[in-house]
Amino acid sequence: MAFKQIKKMITADNGDIYYEFEDQGYQILYTQPANEIQSNLINYGFTGPTFLVFPDQKVDFVGLKRLIEESGLKKAAMENGVGIALVNPKTENWSNEEKGAYEAVTANLGIAQMNFRDGLAIMKNEAIPDEQTYNILGSCVRMYAYGFGTGADYLAKHYLKKVSGNILMGDLGTADVTPVCVTLKDLSVLPEPEKTDIHVVSISNTEEQNAILKEYCEDVLVRDDLDLERDFQEYVGSYRRWVGRIMKAYNYDQEGIVCKAESVMLPIAEDNQSFRRGPFMRNTEHKVGYVTFYDKNMDVYNEKHPLMLVFHGGGDTAIATASLAEWPEIGQEEGFMTVAVEMHMNVSALEVVSLIKHLKEEYAIDEEKIYATGFSMGGIKSWDLFQQCPEYFACLMPMDAVDYPGMNCFFGHTENINQDVMVPLLYVGGVASPLVELPFQHDRGLARIKYLAQVNDLKQDFDLKMEDKDSWEDPYLGCKGERVEELHDEMFPESRYFAHYYDSKDGNCYTCLIAITEHKHEIRPFTNRYAYQFAKQFRRKDGKIVIE
Repeated sequence: MAFKQIKKMITADNGDIYYEFEDQGYQILYTQPANEIQSNLINYGFTGPTFLVFPDQKVDFVGLKRLIEESGLKKAAMENGVGIALVNPKTENWSNEEKGAYEAVTANLGIAQMNFRDGLAIMKNEAIPDEQTYNILGSCVRMYAYGFGTGADYLAKHYLKKVSGNILMGDLGTADVTPVCVTLKDLSVLPEPEKTDIHVVSISNTEEQNAILKEYCEDVLVRDDLDLERDFQEYVGSYRRWVGRIMKAYNYDQEGIVCKAESVMLPIAEDNQSFRRGPFMRNTEHKVGYVTFYDKNMDVYNEKHPLMLVFHGGGDTAIATASLAEWPEIGQEEGFMTVAVEMHMNVSALEVVSLIKHLKEEYAIDEEKIYATGFSMGGIKSWDLFQQCPEYFACLMPMDAVDYPGMNCFFGHTENINQDVMVPLLYVGGVASPLVELPFQHDRGLARIKYLAQVNDLKQDFDLKMEDKDSWEDPYLGCKGERVEELHDEMFPESRYFAHYYDSKDGNCYTCLIAITEHKHEIRPFTNRYAYQFAKQFRRKDGKIVIE
């Protein structure tokens, strides 16, 4: 579902934007507070919290403004780059309302990788170019509901239990819209929960009400005062719902990790095929957004640290890929900076080099230890770097994506690709993936690894034919490595990780290929931790690879 029209829109003098929508007879007021974290460039809709408010009685924009400012919820939204949705009761208050208001809002959540602005995901109809609809930018992965007075009563009666709904995209396509946490202030009735994993914040409620909440709900935080920003930082924001169950959410402030939204204007390079055609071909530069992560105790301005560039998949975002892969946490443990590039499919390989030069001006980066990795289309971007600008990288770690040599992330072709500059490389592919990730799945997988073997001067030349794959030495990769190790991932014990190490003709090993059984098209933190252990042994000094 989506809103077909914006009934009313107001932009306040301070930059806050207010919208009025209507669905299923409910008036929904939505605000995107102005912030300093570039929410029109960095996409927080995939991973940011979704705040949903049920007021004591009907309010207008003025009442919404007062409620979120006095409660601290506006500050929490500003800090996370997201908006706040308030649903009004059909009558004056929620005392006699039937179940359904929560679902009316969640049905209108949506995520858009590129076409988003001012808190909305804007959906266009290709058949009717002038027609567009609107969703509140957000997912059901981090749903937090807040009830006040009769609004708290309504939530306590209907929504302290599992909730299913019609959604565009929540937990990667499931229809579980159960809130992660429900905040209840000034209850006037006894709650009616089912046994649930929902977390609860209880504010100014009685001992009897709290006793019921504690008996049925996973965890209950009792408060006497109202400070929703504090509660989010200390408790609420620490949890998310993933594949139907509550899990720990990243909370970089609590983890001691700096998470900073940044941007830079880059000259459009000659290899940027997006800007070399259509209405953009007259542009000379474009804005590139990125998110920088590092441990708060690192002196990133005076002491040199390694740099890890991260490129997201074609269906997600910079923060989503970085956080799911746990690159910020790995960087904190290992002492490197992570920079996740937003909408990198509009950023060419040569523009990545320009970004690196910019980052070296902003931070003290160890230019001998610059690494890059990516998932899916981000894996293709990592291969682009191997093909076009290998001399900048100590190691590359493309994951879950291959294409023919010369193909690039613009779905085009790059001429004059790298033929002789060796780059240490670790690649990961899923045996059960519906996409082409490994040589046994398609000729383009074999062609890509054969090209890698040529450039990295491997002893194994991968001179194989697809029609002979039933007799290949290795069923997934074709050629076995000089050493093969089977890895164990506690999170996915059903999978077998076969890591093949291939020696180059100089006697050193610069290349590792990993085939994983029971692995579809997915991100796994274990893989990334292992990849960095491989990568960190390499540095590029005076153009040459040095093994530490």
